[in-house]
Amino acid sequence: MFDRSSAVIRDAKKLSFEYVPEKLVHREEQMRRLETLFKPMITDNLSCSAFLHGGVGTGKTATAKRFCEDVLKYCAGKNKQVGLIFINCRIRNTEHGVLIHLLRYFDSGFPDRGFSVEEMLRSLKRHMDEGSRPYVIVLDEVDVLLKNGTKDLMYQLTRFTDELRNSSVSLILISQEAVVEMLDTASLSSFKRANAIKFDKYTKNELKDIVILRAEEALVPNAMSIDVADLLADIGKGFGDARLVIEMLEKAANIAEERSGGKLMADDVRSANAMIYSNVSENKLANLDTKRKIALLAIARAIKGEPYVSITKVEKTYEVVCEEYGHPARKHTQFWTYVQDMEKMNLLETMVRSEPDGGRTTYISLPDIPPKELAKKLEYLLETPVSDDFVEF
Repeated sequence: MFDRSSAVIRDAKKLSFEYVPEKLVHREEQMRRLETLFKPMITDNLSCSAFLHGGVGTGKTATAKRFCEDVLKYCAGKNKQVGLIFINCRIRNTEHGVLIHLLRYFDSGFPDRGFSVEEMLRSLKRHMDEGSRPYVIVLDEVDVLLKNGTKDLMYQLTRFTDELRNSSVSLILISQEAVVEMLDTASLSSFKRANAIKFDKYTKNELKDIVILRAEEALVPNAMSIDVADLLADIGKGFGDARLVIEMLEKAANIAEERSGGKLMADDVRSANAMIYSNVSENKLANLDTKRKIALLAIARAIKGEPYVSITKVEKTYEVVCEEYGHPARKHTQFWTYVQDMEKMNLLETMVRSEPDGGRTTYISLPDIPPKELAKKLEYLLETPVSDDFVEF
């Protein structure tokens, strides 16, 4: 049953949150900054530090992992050894838990109990000195650790190099919050404020590039069009979160796989988005008046599974739908008012595009729900009307 060949997904691992691409787009500046900060570690075995901060899905962890992997490759080419220890502080959120994780890098059988913090620190220093190399410790979601009262451990880690003869210890701290203020004065003397690296939210165009490159790695050739990538980026632009659009890409690809059509379509993306987050609630649709329900139904029918539809095409469909339901079709200005009202309610989105002839056309998208499903809901509501009062949200 699992032998059927995939029509859409070529390598599912490339859609995993754990996967880190060889090249991270739109994080080149942060990579260069890390390279500058950590050059003394490579050239002179000195202790270095960096603090990566920004919102969810802005590439902090992926950048740290990519940078560390690149450092390991570079050093291997120079016949130089570097130790890398990555710790998720949401999982290892106590001083004891972090030290156990560090010690098990050197001794996989190190016991959970029976040693005090001081004994574990002495053992860790001994292991590191015997290794005779630079070590990089990455503490992801370090704010969780610091909120649990582990400032002394942070100080100890920043001072490890002072007590080592043959090795150095460098730190990369990752957090959504600016945790520099959480460190005590003694730790701050080693962890310089100037070593903070900010990660801004991704823009729509940046998210689109990320989706396209990830699809090239994970999907069969030509399984996804540029317009579908644009729709994914449109959905994610309000959050600036690469993790969200990659998750939607994965779910949409799986939906497309189940259809066995060989293509990832716009409706697959809308279905995936509805699984994760949707602004289109039954209550919002029910509270639309008849005129706006008909306008939205026209949009749902006109878009026909495409990512976007021109308002000119929608208005032609609108005239047909009005005739079907026995309502007079409104002129362009009034129809445009309906569209704007529904955009404010997050039922649809509009954008203006330049055309080859030099003109500009308004296009409409339905990012949150497949048009076929929306049309069914609206047709049912139009057949069983309960109110003709327009409720504005």
